[in-house]
Parts: sequence; structure tokens; C-alpha cells
Amino acid sequence: MSISRFMFRISVSAVHTSALFAGVLIVLVFTGIGRAAPNPTCTVQVVAGQSIQDAIDGAATGATVCVGPGNYRENLLINKDGITLKGAGPENTVLEPPAQPRPFCPVLKIPPIGGENFGLNGICVADLDPEGKVLRTVNDVRVTGFTVRDFSGVGILFGGTNEARADHNVAANNKSYGITAFLSTHGLFEYNTSYGSGDAGFYVGNSPNADFKIRYNTAFADLWGILVRDASTGSVTDNLLHDSCSGLVFLNTGTTTGVHNWRASHNIVAHNDKFCSEEVSELPFSLTGVGILIGGGDHIVLRENRVLTNHPGGEPSLINDVPLAGGIVVVSTANVSLFPGFYGDVAEHNIIVNNVVLDNQPFDLVYDGLGSGNRFVFNTCDTSTPARLCRGGNLSTEFARFSSRTKRLSGYAMLRASLLPAFFCCCRMSLKVGPASRFRLPYFGLTVVRQLGTLRPRSRNSVSQWMSYN
Repeated sequence: MSISRFMFRISVSAVHTSALFAGVLIVLVFTGIGRAAPNPTCTVQVVAGQSIQDAIDGAATGATVCVGPGNYRENLLINKDGITLKGAGPENTVLEPPAQPRPFCPVLKIPPIGGENFGLNGICVADLDPEGKVLRTVNDVRVTGFTVRDFSGVGILFGGTNEARADHNVAANNKSYGITAFLSTHGLFEYNTSYGSGDAGFYVGNSPNADFKIRYNTAFADLWGILVRDASTGSVTDNLLHDSCSGLVFLNTGTTTGVHNWRASHNIVAHNDKFCSEEVSELPFSLTGVGILIGGGDHIVLRENRVLTNHPGGEPSLINDVPLAGGIVVVSTANVSLFPGFYGDVAEHNIIVNNVVLDNQPFDLVYDGLGSGNRFVFNTCDTSTPARLCRGGNLSTEFARFSSRTKRLSGYAMLRASLLPAFFCCCRMSLKVGPASRFRLPYFGLTVVRQLGTLRPRSRNSVSQWMSYN
């Protein structure tokens, strides 16, 4: 055998071995087989029939309170540092309103607008005096693995916290917010689902130094999917927001230093068609058909989001002579007052770049022209007010761009692009095995959509089918 042929066989064998190893590695990572799940040591164990609150009260700082499967009729308070409250998964551990609730956090004092009465909250993480004033900051509390449903107030409330975390929870049909943080810093909301909220599914507000991360969450059938109000600094990434009155909103109402220095990327915001009237929402405007809104915010970057088929379910309000509806809306709130005596500001120095914004009504991009330094660049859309904000493009040109891009890929990247749909199908089947599959599947789907770039459903109906996991 010639040396050249021998070397060729070695090379081919090495390529085959590398490809096999890469394929096995991808399957292990995508299916979770090779991923070590966090399993903190339970300091206290609660089983059905026992009191979760008694376990929290008796736990030392830094304890992990593990709650077993079951339906628990309690409302809870965590006012000490370092507590991890860990359920057995949102499909197993359910928190519902008790017949005789304890008086935890009925009111939260929020300077300068005064007290806000939420009603009965499911889980409150705060240290408050009887009038609702924050006594001290509660540090490093995590709530994970619960369904919190049917409360007249907030599902999970963080008030005056630092490094708080809510993950792998479901907030369902709570009359106020789903999961929310006031007066808080350095928080994390991830891998949660919220639906049926009377206010925002996820909310960060009145936090001038928020530094929050909101990622890998799903929100639908809420007033706002994600609302960031009068809070500064953070990121909103890889969330799925659909079938609410509005998807993602950054809102300056003038009660603090404004809403600025946020980055929102790789979110899918689709089909937010519900109509919420002024009477129902108690807002000075109706809310419907809004994909992403920057209302009076500054230095906010919207990048590589997919904003599709957001249509008003009724007559939208006008703000500064432009409709408060559409794919991405940028308007001033300097003449808008949500709280007596407080007004927002103009929208300035925001960057809307490289988003796919299609099939939204009345326009894909809406801008009132006020403020300065707002830039719309390299967005794929069809309609805008004022005209010429869109770079132009439709689904056919998007697929053409994807095809031309894949032709330039290296061998490995080409393999990845061609195999991802197959791995997606495999992982759909593997994820269905676990009891929490319906909550894990959307986030893997988001990753695939990100990898495939501009691949999207072709019609409004396929958007609904695409999100039919709920």
C-alpha cells in the first residue's frame, strides 16, 4: 500500500471519528443525558400535609427548604437571607390560596408613589414593617420548582432584595403580577412560565440599579408579557412572549431616574393580539397588538429579535399622533401620566438593529419622531411610520439570505446547520420522557431558532402551531 493511500485512510478515519464524537456530544448536551443537574442538599424537608411556612421560619440563614409533591394551601413569607425554597417541579408542587391567609406583604411602600396594595400574594420575599416599608434588603434568596396559582395578588413577589432568583416556576392566573421585583438589584428570572396575569407576567420596576437578567421565560395571556418600568441596567434574552395585550415593554413613567441601559436580544414576540381597554387595564391608554415597546426609554438596544404577527384586537390608542400598536414601537411618554404628578420622558439614543419584524399591524415599525439619537438599522420589515425605516424584505428574501449564507459555511458549520433540525426532532422525543418536558421544550426550541437564523413560520396559523406546546 502506498504511503499516500495509507495517510488518506488515516485522515478519513480521523474525520469519521471526530464527526461521531461531535454527534454523540451534541446528543448528550441537547438531551441532557450528560448534564449534571443541580441537587442542593436539603436542610429541611417538607411533605404534603406539613406547613411550608413553619419550615421557613425554623430554617437558618443559608438553608435549603425542599418541598415535596402535593397541593399546599398557604401564602408564604421569606424575610431572611440565603434561603433556597425548592419545590419538586412546577408539575408536582402547587401553591394555592389558603382559606385563612397570613397577613404577609399586603402592602409595599414604593417611593415616591406611595403604597401599592397587591392583595394576597403567593410567595413574598421581603422584610417589611406593618405599613409595607422595606426594613432591610433580603439577600440571596432563590425560589424554584413551584406552580403558584389563583392568588388575588402576585404569584411570586420580591420587594427590596439583592441577588434574588426565580427559576423553573409557573405563575398561573394570578390577579396581579406573575413574578415581580420592586426596589431590587442583581436579580435573575429564568426558565419560568407565566400566564393569565392581570398585570405583567414578569416585571422589574422602581429599581434604579436593577442589573437584572430576564431570560428563557415564556409569557402568554397577560396584560404585559414582560414589563420593565422605571428600572435601569439589565438584559432580556431568549424569551417567548405571545398572545398577550403586549409582549415586551420598557416604560418610563417618571417615578425614578427612568428606564435605560437595557439589552433585549433573541426574543420571539408573536401574536400579541389581546385587547385590554383603559377600563380593564386602569391605564391612560388601551393596550393591544404591541410587540416590543420603548416608551420614554433611553440607551436601550433591541437586537436580533423576531417580532411577528402582532395585530390589534381593537382600536389602538394614539400617543403623539402615532398608534400604540405594531411590531416595534418607540414613543415619548413625556405627556403620559400613569401616576398623579409624574410623567415620563422622550425616547432617546435607542438602537433597533437587525431584527426581523414582519406581518405586524398597523405597521412593523412605529416611531413618533421625538427625541434624538434613535437609530433603526438593518431591520427586516415591510411597513413603517414614518416611511423608509425598513430595510425591506419578506420571507422569501429571508430564506434566500439563509441559503446563501449556508453555502459559505465551513464543513463543520454546514454539518451543524443540516443536522440541527434532526437533533431538534430527536430532542423533542427525548424531552417528552421527563415529567417537566412541557416547560423545558420551549427553551430548546428557541435555541434551534437562533441557530437557524431567519427560519420562521410562513403564516399566522403556523405561528400558532409553532407555539402549540402549551
